[in-house]
Amino acid sequence: MPKDLLALSREIKGLAETGLRYSDGAFDRERYQRLHEIASELLQTQVPNFIWPVEFGYPTPKVDSRAAVIDEGKILLVRERSNGLWTLPGGWMDADHSPSENAVREVLEESGYTVRARKLVAVWDKAKHGHPAEPEYTYKLLFLCELLGGGEPPSHDHEISEIRWFAPTELPEMCPHRASPEYVAAAFRHHADLDLPTEWD
Repeated sequence: MPKDLLALSREIKGLAETGLRYSDGAFDRERYQRLHEIASELLQTQVPNFIWPVEFGYPTPKVDSRAAVIDEGKILLVRERSNGLWTLPGGWMDADHSPSENAVREVLEESGYTVRARKLVAVWDKAKHGHPAEPEYTYKLLFLCELLGGGEPPSHDHEISEIRWFAPTELPEMCPHRASPEYVAAAFRHHADLDLPTEWD
């Protein structure tokens, strides 16, 4: 998806949603609703039937938290059923969990391991770290976690097909939409020196 087209569509969507939230006039609301439709139609030239969800209020980035679990020189990765590629455990933030709680919960759900969050490694703007362009503007939170126990893959998880530990020099192909070797390198840096400051954009 062309980044300039995505940026334009995202900007129009944001203006429309802000207008829908703060405008009282019926005529203005009708125009903002049409702007929201136009934002979707722009991307439909690349993705048929694409429709932006309506999120009332001031538009803010979505938040994705990832967990880096390192033990005996290896890092925990999970393999996605959808594409066969590997990533760090994690996902979209749930509204009823703190960022670190979300990362810990995702590890348990996706791998069966229980962990404790030790430090926040990074707060990154996803668009600035080589990820493919996507409709959602996203901030990525990376937590370094300590392994406590467990390891039985949940039988109910339909998203993950395999869990495995990898040395940093033997990483498999990673899902470019979720995480990258850059995340792994940052995790090992902070694991080696817990006093390093959190990285941020």
